[in-house]
Amino acid sequence: MATKKGTWDYLKARIKEEIPHSIYKVWFSSLEGEIKGDKLTLWAPNEFARSWIRENYNDLLNRVTKEAGLTSYEIVTTNQPKAEQLVIPYNPLDLFGRRFSPKYTLDNFVVGKCNELAFKVCYRLVEERPKGYFIYLCGNYGLGKTHLAQAVGNDLIRQGFERVYYFTAQDFLNYLIKYLKAGQIESFKNKIREQCDLFLLDGVHFFSGKEFTQSELAFLLDYLLDQGKTVVFTSLKLPQELESLDSSLRSRLSAGLIVKLNQPDLETRKKIIRFKAKKEGYRLPYEVVDYLARHLRGDVRQLESSVLGLIARATLLKEPITLQLAKELVAEIALQRTDNSDVDIILDNLSRFFGISREEIFSSSRKRNISLARKALIYLLRKYAGKNLKEIAQVLKKEHSTIIHHLKSFERKLAEDRTFRFKFDHLVKEISLEFPLEQREQVGQFENQQGSLLGHAT
Repeated sequence: MATKKGTWDYLKARIKEEIPHSIYKVWFSSLEGEIKGDKLTLWAPNEFARSWIRENYNDLLNRVTKEAGLTSYEIVTTNQPKAEQLVIPYNPLDLFGRRFSPKYTLDNFVVGKCNELAFKVCYRLVEERPKGYFIYLCGNYGLGKTHLAQAVGNDLIRQGFERVYYFTAQDFLNYLIKYLKAGQIESFKNKIREQCDLFLLDGVHFFSGKEFTQSELAFLLDYLLDQGKTVVFTSLKLPQELESLDSSLRSRLSAGLIVKLNQPDLETRKKIIRFKAKKEGYRLPYEVVDYLARHLRGDVRQLESSVLGLIARATLLKEPITLQLAKELVAEIALQRTDNSDVDIILDNLSRFFGISREEIFSSSRKRNISLARKALIYLLRKYAGKNLKEIAQVLKKEHSTIIHHLKSFERKLAEDRTFRFKFDHLVKEISLEFPLEQREQVGQFENQQGSLLGHAT
């Protein structure tokens, strides 16, 4: 049976014909309405939905109400919204973007050598509010990129600075598609251009291969920076490593202040473990902190989850937190030291020292910095990991003769370049601290022996 023209059901059917099904389902399918006289009244579940519908579908509603012989419409909010309608795609500061997590603040960020520069840059954004900055925070999963990006927004909002938009890359893409389907793409871009002084975008690497989104982002970035806005992007990789990104956008990203976050070093891991335990109301014994820091070499999330696991174990067993309990935890989650753990320690430290990735060290690149890092790895594997030349050749997948050549070359570098030797000695001290005491004693004995390292090859 046909729906009567002067009913809300008829008008909903007309709206459904005019817009994409996904948009209709989100904003109109559950919307209730009533026609009295020549006026349509709609009941939105909350202020956000009311504002969104009014702003984006005003022309459509005016047209269908006029077709039905009505003179006007209004949207009011209900006092008792349905529970399922409270879960809307985005819950922003007021109308737009994603809400910040209250746990992400600069006060809650543990600072170490691995992230000190990134923290200082973000701290300055909050304290001095400089204009026209473009910051590109880069690093692997779980190293604090999202924490810093949201902390900037959180801390500024607490100071009353509310012209801040924060998107994950997925959010940005979803918004772009939604506005595009609704024919409102310019409205989406104008919101950011006109209502935003700080634009935060988390996970720009997600846009690899998405050409239209890359193009729109490039134009938006140009506008924001030309207008003196501040922009903070985060990514897993450096701009030049995003091979599926359009060259023009990659060039724009490279023009920003690129700040890399590295894997936490030993002292920073200790600080993170203490900080997390303190937040849970615990003060861990020194030997427990030291053991966990030496055996848990993952990202910050792994460290935090392990501390929580240790506290839960102690609570359930009604036992104090001891070194033995920590050892049991590490053994159970299969994070105990392995034959490759020494290699990982050396690689992590070399990556920080030379400012390159582990993948680059193992690549075939002949760039001077990467080649020197590769030679340093051979030297350190021989010196600290106790590996013979054959084992090192297997690790790097190179010929035995090549390993010998690189080792001799690096020894000459240390002998002839006093400045580099001074810096490298400092790196060696940091690496040695990551090894257990008994292994450090063996290293000390090794250092006291005379002659070239090649004389100890087995």
